[in-house]
Amino acid sequence: MKKYFLCFLFASFAILNTKAQELYPLSEPASNIPKNVLGVRFFSETYKEVNQCRNLTTLRLMYGLTPKLSVYLTGFASNHHGAKLPEGFPFHNSPERGAQYPYKFNGGNLYAKYRFLTIDRQNEHFRMAAYGELAYVNETHHESEPNVNMGDNAGAAAGIISTYLYRRFAASLTLGATLPANYAGYALDEVPSLPDLPVLLRYGRSLDYRMSLGYLIYPRRYSSFKETNINLYVEFMGKKYGAARAKIFNGLPNAYWLNNKQYPIGLQAGWYLDVAPSVQAIFNSNLRVDFAMTMPFLGKSYARMYPVYSLAVQYYFFL
Repeated sequence: MKKYFLCFLFASFAILNTKAQELYPLSEPASNIPKNVLGVRFFSETYKEVNQCRNLTTLRLMYGLTPKLSVYLTGFASNHHGAKLPEGFPFHNSPERGAQYPYKFNGGNLYAKYRFLTIDRQNEHFRMAAYGELAYVNETHHESEPNVNMGDNAGAAAGIISTYLYRRFAASLTLGATLPANYAGYALDEVPSLPDLPVLLRYGRSLDYRMSLGYLIYPRRYSSFKETNINLYVEFMGKKYGAARAKIFNGLPNAYWLNNKQYPIGLQAGWYLDVAPSVQAIFNSNLRVDFAMTMPFLGKSYARMYPVYSLAVQYYFFL
């Protein structure tokens, strides 16, 4: 039992202290969860929209299958989506601001990360990993910008992560792509007495990019595995995505793709870069708490409003 306890303390210290400054609150590093370690992460994201608060809550289970391969399973719940697309869609109300939506379960996401390059030196390392993810979501996402990891879209994503750590500083760069699935549902007719209109919606594909920087500010020197860590971060996150396209089945013999040049701005092609400063505390080598605030830096996302406040709590179990 004593031997097991000492191994537990050593593994905790290795995960959440020696590399604390690369445990980014909103992005994944190239490092992995150790084999046979289970992580549990609760994440909540909130922003004000007109006269109400939109909230997304996720619960994630993370497991180290091998020293190089980690898998995550995430469930989403939010009040971001209505049961049907708004009336006048796609030529009006995208995005639809201020509408009352129920808080409900949105779907799930399966994520895998494989670290294929490791270069370790004294007080520094460089790592690269490939990731892929699949999402099952069936929601009325009103904007062209796809998000398979935030409960908006079904589909797939993949990319490469590079992370460099030197002493108290860590930097990470992520480049990837998202291929959202089509959505088939209904839009409210502008005449209330008429039946809903069947819609087939094709979202834009996206190029995804992130740069994350982290710095360990406390402690200056470790004296105990129980010592609290404080880390400061700034993350730059964005996408470049194509325009959406929609088919409205309004009883005509042959439905056709509508002219997307007439769509509102939320369904047009676009790009943006957000910035998110954050602070992180790690207690007793194994309990992690993150707080971040996301704001527009260049352009802006139409899938949410700003500022976006994020809170996360994470804990590891050694099986």
